[in-house]
Amino acid sequence: MNLGILLWNKCDAKCAHCAVSSGPDQHALLTDDQLKRAIDACFYDDPAPKIGLSGGESFLYFKRLIYIVSYAASRGAIVSLNTNCSWALDSARAERKLGLIQEAGLRRLIVSTDEFHLAYIPAERVINVVRACKALNLEIELQFVATKTSLRLADFLKKYEDEFLNVRVREIPCHPVGRAVQEVDDDAIFRKPGTPTGCCPSAVLSIAADGRVIPCCNTAGHLPALQVGHVDDAIEDLHLKFRTDAVMHLMQRKGPHIFVAAATNAGFTVDRRGYVDQCHLCHDLFRDSNVAAAIKEYAANVVTEEVLNTVVGNSP
Repeated sequence: MNLGILLWNKCDAKCAHCAVSSGPDQHALLTDDQLKRAIDACFYDDPAPKIGLSGGESFLYFKRLIYIVSYAASRGAIVSLNTNCSWALDSARAERKLGLIQEAGLRRLIVSTDEFHLAYIPAERVINVVRACKALNLEIELQFVATKTSLRLADFLKKYEDEFLNVRVREIPCHPVGRAVQEVDDDAIFRKPGTPTGCCPSAVLSIAADGRVIPCCNTAGHLPALQVGHVDDAIEDLHLKFRTDAVMHLMQRKGPHIFVAAATNAGFTVDRRGYVDQCHLCHDLFRDSNVAAAIKEYAANVVTEEVLNTVVGNSP
């Protein structure tokens, strides 16, 4: 069982685009016992599960972070970690801290920077981390959120030229959710007309910093209507519930657009401005509890019919 864990939602930045509204004034965090139970549960069906750790800013509680990475890696998990690099004040500190966490078992580092992060964290700290990862042969990926009017990834890479050679980079469109609803100009959002038809790209059972077990770490995953359970429940049971859920079954096979008609019958209105992508559409579909209930009923009926057709088709 692969698992995403948002360790805590406290962050030393308060980025305008943050989908989960992390910041210095946030204090939710998972306990060591909750984390260990969740990590242990990952091995019930997989000897080497992938566990992704993030925040908030994951390096804020560095000793705890080392402990958690070490615990997961010692069990055999493949551990990745997200950071904004605020802690990398110079190259020596970056290499020292990354060396410690790599020794604990970290396999991959995901770095977040963009115009929103740069308002709080100088680009030089990101470069310090990139150089340190190269020196340590630690896999690194750069994630960069953009709008139509913000700094773009291509411009950032051009400015720092060969620093990002052999580094995987990814530009991500800003979603109008979380803090971005109030602080990012909607006219700058990359919307496309109509409803996107892509399948769900990242459904991985995840645990939020406040203990909610959710179907993904993306925008829609944090909505109450999609909550799977709580970290204090049996994680193995929640994973089975997640894997057999009719909504998630259709979401991963066909995408959230399959629910638009049922949602519309329940009062949902397609946004005439369009959507960023299928994750944005999913968020809009499930943010209203009545619409979400109608979608769940529709999904259950569709999956039941599919099962019955399969049984009948296989009958002698």
